[in-house]
Amino acid sequence: MAYYVLQDGFELCGWKGLPFALRYPNPHFADFFDREDYRLVYWLDGKHDIDQESLTDSQKKLLDRLVERGIAIPSDGMKALAPWQEYKCYPAMYKNSVQWSITGKCNYKCRHCFMSAPDFKGEDLTMEQVVRILDGLRECGIRSVALTGGEALVHPRFFEILDEIAARNIELETLYTNGELVDARLLDVLEKRKLQPAFHLSYDGAGWHDWLRGVDGAEAAVIRAFRLLRERGFQTSVSMCLHLHNIDGLKESIDLLAREGVCHVKMNVASPTGRWKNETEHFISQDAAFEAIEAYLPQYVADGMPVSAQFCGFIDFNREARQIMIPFQKYSGVEGADRAFACGAVKNGMYISPTGKILPCMTLGGTAIDPMFESALEKPLSEILSDSHYRDICLAKMGDCIAHNEACRDCQYRLACGTGCRACACGETGTDYFGIDEDACHFFKSGWYERAQALVERYKDSFPPAPEGKQEGGAAALENTEHTRRMETC
Repeated sequence: MAYYVLQDGFELCGWKGLPFALRYPNPHFADFFDREDYRLVYWLDGKHDIDQESLTDSQKKLLDRLVERGIAIPSDGMKALAPWQEYKCYPAMYKNSVQWSITGKCNYKCRHCFMSAPDFKGEDLTMEQVVRILDGLRECGIRSVALTGGEALVHPRFFEILDEIAARNIELETLYTNGELVDARLLDVLEKRKLQPAFHLSYDGAGWHDWLRGVDGAEAAVIRAFRLLRERGFQTSVSMCLHLHNIDGLKESIDLLAREGVCHVKMNVASPTGRWKNETEHFISQDAAFEAIEAYLPQYVADGMPVSAQFCGFIDFNREARQIMIPFQKYSGVEGADRAFACGAVKNGMYISPTGKILPCMTLGGTAIDPMFESALEKPLSEILSDSHYRDICLAKMGDCIAHNEACRDCQYRLACGTGCRACACGETGTDYFGIDEDACHFFKSGWYERAQALVERYKDSFPPAPEGKQEGGAAALENTEHTRRMETC
């Protein structure tokens, strides 16, 4: 007799259209199988006697791989799966994770806030409504959530929400915050509940953070938060908004973040949204920002790439995966790329607004396209994920976007660009989800793509050696990298 059982944390499950899955813990993601191979995965419950002689070659290789990776372990037939690990098929499309604005309120007055959180007049959801949304997540098999705002930590019942999340076996993957309210008490509460979320904080450049955030002492507060989180063993990453005043301080800012233990910084060029629409004298053009970044990169590499950094849509240095990517190049550029989903983050993730709206991504909240989507407080989430405009948007293909735009159909870059970011194509006032992202179009047609390719080639072998005892690259590193990149998507 030969029994095998899945390690704690792995789950047998499936979703509508994808019924054969094995979900991994930390970070949560799912592997999907065909029916034949999944028969073997399904038997890894500690109860089935697996006759290896009767397995197909594919099943034998799969079993060897799962055992080698420690996902399945030999058993004496006495150990069984926990009830929540046993197979279940969820009544909705697959979603890997959720980003949820639990409040639209904020304690800062950021000039560039696209949500205009300082002016938010709405009320926070009641706990009854919070519970209804969480029950919907559980029903749909969603086990990973990132909390944001506004400022998530200003919610008066924040700790109750944590308890309701944990009660449904949902992991708090990431906490987005400006850092002002990050203190020892918060971390004590998280540790007591055995929660270890990554923290994603805002930092807008040495000497300019207070100015952009509209609050004196904001820079000192976020640096204090960096240090406390590092001391307590929490992972930190950063979003940085580039404008005319901080663009020349990239080295100083990157060096500071490295000293404070930040693992990744994602930069974006400020755009005229929210409270900042009429302050155009502070903006920097995409071209000017890219020129400054390109000029800084030799110093960044000479300094040992101190922090993994996504320099806007221009270029992304990932130390852990030892890869350099071009963010604006969303697709492979080869024939068949048009069959990819229009946005992988939209296909696998989901955003819940402060009012309970289910949206493709956070930046569409409050825009002209917002009313086209439904609320999880008015319609069960399982129905929204099964039959709705939102579901149709999630399943849209890149080829649909190309076909929709005459200017893209014969463009030489169409299979690499895919018409760009869907949220950027809509902006604040547009409702054409399949339209053209003008920034992406400009990037490809103005020579920046070729310049980015040249930088990738120049620096691809320039990564510093991995720290002693640490393996970099490979499948595990790529999985963690994708987790980090999802975490940093705003």
